Amino acid sequence: MEILREYDGNAHRWLLDNTNPKHWSRSHFREAAKCDILLNNLCESFNSVILEAREKPILGMLENIRVYLMERLRTKKEWMKKRTDDICPKIQNKLEKTKTECAANIARQSDDKRFEIQHIYGETYVVDLDKCTCTCRKWELTGLPCCHAIACISLAGGKPEDYVHKCYSREAYLAAYEPAIAPISSPNVWKCSTKEPVLPPNKVRLPGRPKKAR
Repeated sequence: MEILREYDGNAHRWLLDNTNPKHWSRSHFREAAKCDILLNNLCESFNSVILEAREKPILGMLENIRVYLMERLRTKKEWMKKRTDDICPKIQNKLEKTKTECAANIARQSDDKRFEIQHIYGETYVVDLDKCTCTCRKWELTGLPCCHAIACISLAGGKPEDYVHKCYSREAYLAAYEPAIAPISSPNVWKCSTKEPVLPPNKVRLPGRPKKAR
């Protein structure tokens, strides 16, 4: 924000007056979620999957989504059961990439758990292995040790995988996909209902001239 203030004071004031930084700035994100993603790619991915279902009536759309989710939950659970990794594969890949960045840091040990890290460009950070924190805040935001923390873990003779948050563990992944969506028979075997059928809502004519489809 200070850089933005120096670059454009009006934009800095507008952001502070009209928006909440916790919604768009990593510096204000909560640390409980263990996620520093700014984009909404998860929603976009789901929308791309249900494009065909969205063209159907409401019941047909919901049925397509139910079948898709039922199969996806089972597929993801079976996929992870075949693996023996302690943490999720994508998280392991991110961790391996971060390990290559720790060479640019010099770690100095203060006591059993606290370290001072100096980057080659001059920045200095403080790492606490006991609290799993680094003053760069990347470890707290993502749950993955940052390059500064990995340098300290290596100096202490530990493994970075042991300091990854438990939400990325194999057990947590399987627990997330453990619930199953129950199969449903077709309507021809349902019990007949004595209730009145649900009627559609009343059609409301909007003001103004109707748009003509071209």
